[in-house]
Amino acid sequence: MIPALVFLVISINPGVVIIDNVWFYGNDHKMRILNTGDMVDILDDLDERYTVRYDTTSSEIDKNVLVDMNSEIGEHELFVFARGYFDEGEYEKAARLLDIFARYFDGSNYLAEALYCLAQSFEALIEKNDNDSIPGIAQNESLKQKYYNGDIYRMIVRDFPDDPFASKAQYRLINIFRIEHLPWRDSVQIIQQELSMWEDFCTAYQAPDERVLGLSEIGYLSRVLYEITDTVDYRDMAIQTFGEIISDYPNTIYSAYAKVNLYELTSDKKIYKY
Repeated sequence: MIPALVFLVISINPGVVIIDNVWFYGNDHKMRILNTGDMVDILDDLDERYTVRYDTTSSEIDKNVLVDMNSEIGEHELFVFARGYFDEGEYEKAARLLDIFARYFDGSNYLAEALYCLAQSFEALIEKNDNDSIPGIAQNESLKQKYYNGDIYRMIVRDFPDDPFASKAQYRLINIFRIEHLPWRDSVQIIQQELSMWEDFCTAYQAPDERVLGLSEIGYLSRVLYEITDTVDYRDMAIQTFGEIISDYPNTIYSAYAKVNLYELTSDKKIYKY
């Protein structure tokens, strides 16, 4: 379903480690270090500890370092930890836990949000990964492939059309399209294609905080097309769209943005070609 960050094999009673640097001394008398997202098999419940198997060995481990995936609260607990790492900007840990969550709890009511945060984590990891080593380059290319193909966002739009995260996912898909095609190089066709996407966005998502995003982009792209083609219809569309934003969303940042654009249009200021 999702490009894997971890190799996930579901056991009869799986647990997932939720913190880094957990020392695990196995019955083979070898020390291992477990980190966030590592999977174990829970063999026995020992009050405040579990007996678990990792790799080919077993040992005891504190309960507070992992989530029992089959427990009554496991689904909620794993989502809380994963979302917590995401909110704290710990995107690698968040991505590992969210990836496991989406695979194991694929019927969860939290799934759309978990998928969205997973895709956002990929995006954040791409931006911050500046390792010039060969492994670092390979990792970054893998993340780019996961992000730029848009599969996770597309899955949200397709499978959860009525979820609040559907519009956020569609917004990101259109932005991925823009990033992949910049600079536009005066390609009217590409800009028109993106404009059509934003028009469909406004049709599909009518909530005020969704629609205004689409209108802002429609106004902006219409203005760009006017500058490239000198077609008055695009100028009129931009003026009409920015006027609609001012009328429907007064005293907001979007209204201020629209007023700036209208002023610059009347003064013939360029934003695409300087």
